[in-house]
Amino acid sequence: MKDFVYLLQREQEELLRAQSASCSCSRSAHQALARGYARRIGTHAHPYRTMRRDGSMPFDPAPYGIAAISPDSAV
Repeated sequence: MKDFVYLLQREQEELLRAQSASCSCSRSAHQALARGYARRIGTHAHPYRTMRRDGSMPFDPAPYGIAAISPDSAV
């Protein structure tokens, strides 16, 4: 479980760094790292972000997650 918490923490740190990045290159790099952590979280043995039957998730990072800072919404 400790490694799972680490992945969650690292993903959130990269999302915050992406939001506060001043240049688009840095923002893109942090977003890519966050997506990498999100993939690792998704494949982790604990079903943290698996879809429920109604289409919702136990934890949906939006509006703070990767969807909120997608390249389409870059400043």
